[in-house]
Amino acid sequence: MLNKVFKALLLSINMKFEELIEQIKKYNPNANVDLINKAYNFANKAHFNQIRESGHEYMHHLLGACKILADLRMDEICIASCLLHDSLEDTNISKDVLKNEFGEEITNIVDNITKISKITIPDFKERQVENLRRMLIASTRDIRVMIIKLADRLDNMHSLQYFRDDKQKRIAEETLEVYAPIAYRLGLANIKWQLEDLAFRYLKPDIYKELKEKIAMRRHEREVEVNKAKSLIEKELRKNNINAEITGRVKSFYSIYKKIIERNYTFESMFDLIALRIIVNDVKECYETLGIIHILFKPIEERFKDYIANPKQNGYQSLHTVVLVNNKQVEFQIRTKEMDKTAEEGIAAHWQYKRLNSNENFEKKLGWVKQILNIKDASNKEFLDALKFNLFGDDIFIFTPKHDIVEVPRDASVLDFAYAVHTDLGNKCTGAKVNGKFVSIRHELNNADVVEILTSKNQKPSREWLKIVKSPRSKDKIMHALKIYENVPISKLKKIENIKPSIINCETKTNFVKLGKCCNPLPNDDITGLSTKNNKITIHKITCDQTNNKKLKKIKVSWNNEQNLLVNIKIIAYDRIGLFADILNNIALLHIDVDKADAKVINNNLADCNIRIKINSMDDLIKVIDRIKEIADIKKISLS
Repeated sequence: MLNKVFKALLLSINMKFEELIEQIKKYNPNANVDLINKAYNFANKAHFNQIRESGHEYMHHLLGACKILADLRMDEICIASCLLHDSLEDTNISKDVLKNEFGEEITNIVDNITKISKITIPDFKERQVENLRRMLIASTRDIRVMIIKLADRLDNMHSLQYFRDDKQKRIAEETLEVYAPIAYRLGLANIKWQLEDLAFRYLKPDIYKELKEKIAMRRHEREVEVNKAKSLIEKELRKNNINAEITGRVKSFYSIYKKIIERNYTFESMFDLIALRIIVNDVKECYETLGIIHILFKPIEERFKDYIANPKQNGYQSLHTVVLVNNKQVEFQIRTKEMDKTAEEGIAAHWQYKRLNSNENFEKKLGWVKQILNIKDASNKEFLDALKFNLFGDDIFIFTPKHDIVEVPRDASVLDFAYAVHTDLGNKCTGAKVNGKFVSIRHELNNADVVEILTSKNQKPSREWLKIVKSPRSKDKIMHALKIYENVPISKLKKIENIKPSIINCETKTNFVKLGKCCNPLPNDDITGLSTKNNKITIHKITCDQTNNKKLKKIKVSWNNEQNLLVNIKIIAYDRIGLFADILNNIALLHIDVDKADAKVINNNLADCNIRIKINSMDDLIKVIDRIKEIADIKKISLS
C-alpha cells in the first residue's frame, strides 16, 4: 500500500515538472532545458523523503515556486536556482559541491538566499529586519534573489493553513507589511494581489469570508452589466479601426477591504468591483479608446488617472477611468501590450534586457533599494521605517525652473525637494517659490508643481527640520549635516552654555552681569544696573520696581554697539510642528548668522528655544527680536 502511495506521489511530482518544462518552452524555445532537468534531479535527490508541514513532498513546494517564476517568464538560471534554493540550508549539500555541479552564477544566487534564511536572532522583529536587510543587499547584486524569495513566499502562503494560528498571523503580517509591497515596487502586480489576499484571509478571517460571500452573490449581476458595456465598446472600437483585447476580473478582496476602510465606504455602495482592461496596439490608440469610452458613458472626473504621462514609481503605465454604466460605476484600464506585460511581470519583464546590456531604466527601478541601504547608522526600527516608507509611498513629479523632473514622495515638503536635487541646496534652503508664489520650507508639494528653491549662505540645518521632511533620505542628510555643523551626537540636544552678555557696557568692572528676569530688558529699553556687595550686576528697565530697592547700588549701564557680538536669545512659544524652523528661517532671511541653536518641549505644551546669534550692531539684534515677535505662537522673548 505504501509503495502505491509513494509511486502516486512520485508520478504527481514528475507530471508537475513536465508541465513546468512545457510552459518554459512556450515562452523560451531556446531555454537550456538540460540545466533545469539537472537541477530538478539534483534537488529531488537532495530533498529525498523530506516532508513539509502540509504532508507534501518537499519537491511540491520547489515546483510550485518555479511555476510562479515561469508565469513571470524567468530565465533558466532563475528556474534552476529556485529548484536548488533550499539545498544548502535544508540538506547536506555543500557550497563547493553546488559550485562544481552548477557553476558560480547559480551558486551565488542560492548562497545569497541561504544567507537570508540562516539568521539565528531570537527576537522575531529583529530577525525580520536583518532578514530584509540581507535580502535587499543580495538583490542589488542579482535581482533574481528577491524574485525567487517572492515566489517562495507566495507558494508558502498557499500552505499556511497547516501552521499554528500564531505562526499564521505572524507570517501573514510580514507578508502584508513587506513582501506584498516589495512585489508592488517591482511591478509584480499578480504576485502582489495574491500575497495581499492570502495574508488578509488569515489576519481578518471573518471579514474575508463575509466579503467573499457578498462578492459571489453580486458577481453574476455585475458580469451581466459589464458584458453589455464590453460589447458596446468593442463595437465602437471596431468602427474606429481599433483592434483591442478586452478582459475583466473581480478586484482583489484586500483592495476592496482597503477602500471600505480608507474611504469609509460600505460594501453596498461599491460598484466598481470589476475592472475591465483594454489592451491596444500603441499609445495613440490608448487615448483614442479613452475618448470613445467618455463619449459612450459619463466619466467621473476625479477618478481619472493618467499613468502613461506620469508612470508610477514601479514603472506601471496605464490610463484609468471610472464611468457610469446604468448609474453604476465601472472602472476601465487602458494600456498597450508592452505596458500590460510590464504591469504583470514588472522588473522581471526587463530581465532579458539587463542580461544583454546595461539598461538605465532597469537600474532606476532598483534605486529605492540602494537609497534604503545608503541610510547610514540606521537602527533596525529606522531601517524598517525607511523600508516601509519606500515600499508604500507613491512618488509625485516636481519640475525645476528649467523643467527638469525630480521625483519626491507624495506629501513631500519643499525641504524634501531641495534635498532630492542636491544636499547643499537642502542645507542652505530658506524657502521656495512654488508656481510663482513664496512659500516656507515646510510647504507641502503637489504633483507637477514648479519649484524654485531659495537659499542663504547663512542657513544651516536644524533638528526641527527632521519633523518637516517626509523622506528617510532627507532625514539622513539632515542628521549627517547636524553632525558636521554642530559636532555633537545626534541623540543629544546640546544645551547652549551661558556667556557673559557682552551686549552690556558697565561703568564698573565686574565679572558677572545678568539681565533681570522680572522686567526682561530688551534693546531700545532704557536700562540701569543694580549691584550687590560682591559686585554682581543685574540689568533692569528703569521702570522696574526693583530699581526702588535702596539696598542695591545703581550702576550706569548701556547697550553695547560693537561689532561681532554673540547674543543668546531665549524664546518661549506654544509648541507646534515647524516652530523652530520658522524661527531659524526668519533669522536667516535677515542674513544674521546663527552660531548655535537648540529647542526642547517644557510643561503646558510650551517650547523653550535657545539661539545664539552673531550681530554686527544693536540694530541687528533689534531686527531679529522684532522679526521673531511676528511669528505665530511666540509667547515670550528674552536675552540670557
